[in-house]
Amino acid sequence: MRPVLPKDILTFDRSGMLQKILEFPDQLLRGWEIENGLQIRIDFPRFRNVVLGGMGGSAIGGDVVKSLLGSRFPVPFVVNRGYQLPGFVDRDTLFIASSYSGTTEETLTATQEAVRRGCSIVCISSGGKLFEMAKSGGYGLFELPSGYPPRAALGYSLGVLLAFFHRLGIGEISRDQIVKASSFLKKIGETWRRPDHPDNDSLLLAQRMYGKVPLIYSSGEACEAVGFRWKTQLNENSKTHAFYQPFPEMNHNEIVGWESLPATQDFSSRCIMVLLRMVDDNPRIRLRMDITKALVEKRGGKVLEVIAQGSSFLERLLYLLYLADFVSFYLAVLYGVDPTEIQQIDHLKKRLSEQS
Repeated sequence: MRPVLPKDILTFDRSGMLQKILEFPDQLLRGWEIENGLQIRIDFPRFRNVVLGGMGGSAIGGDVVKSLLGSRFPVPFVVNRGYQLPGFVDRDTLFIASSYSGTTEETLTATQEAVRRGCSIVCISSGGKLFEMAKSGGYGLFELPSGYPPRAALGYSLGVLLAFFHRLGIGEISRDQIVKASSFLKKIGETWRRPDHPDNDSLLLAQRMYGKVPLIYSSGEACEAVGFRWKTQLNENSKTHAFYQPFPEMNHNEIVGWESLPATQDFSSRCIMVLLRMVDDNPRIRLRMDITKALVEKRGGKVLEVIAQGSSFLERLLYLLYLADFVSFYLAVLYGVDPTEIQQIDHLKKRLSEQS
């Protein structure tokens, strides 16, 4: 396979996705500042649950918050994807409507239902109908900068959410920790942005995934959100199939699928296992990964191991998120496609709007 050259990036990255990826560390800080600049009044002790409604890139921030703060939440925190809300959602629910574009029909429908049920509403958006709904309804509104694909604005929404919950007394992630993590990521980004750098691990991973179907696995306890993010970034940026399953659930079903049968040999030979690993993983999860890797390799399967770096759980989680952006970007360039373009999604939305 020929190397990726800077001119290849100029050829295929017509909408500047690489620059947006590089902004992720600064977006985290900017998101924190957006929350601090608004200071929405919330009587948190009265709520019995928190629900974040969102889809795609606008929902993943909630998933990451659950990974980072889940055990610290004094009440259930649910990320709700879809039109309908759970039956328990009522006036004792804090509902966070997250739609970067402000036009996501599932989120708008769920938010309207949350209003009918008497929830307290907080919105995260850059415009659209959700923005207008927040303004007309007098709901709390965190306004994000516009002009990004939703998946490339994760830093903003994540920064807002972490600052919001920090102010409500949930978790121990402070602005100083975000500053430190942001600096850590920016240093790594200076290496990963250069396709000619010998230590560009993101490009090396993309090259090893080229022509393969990535099956991604991580700890469901420590970084399920990260594993899912890898899948979705590969789908949207690289325009390729990718699948995700967490440990230990994977060991109760999907592991058997790695038995290469004669009838499925062609497909099996194109699959590659991607293990996302953290020192924070439960020791039994780490053991399960070791055994699973050995079983797959014994049968001739290909395995990539990705070890999170960083001096804290926050840094390690963000490292894996950032790496997913770069790997999916370089794989798009290797495939000769624009990482920003999402023609299939745009076509689907157009057809849906024609029948609304």
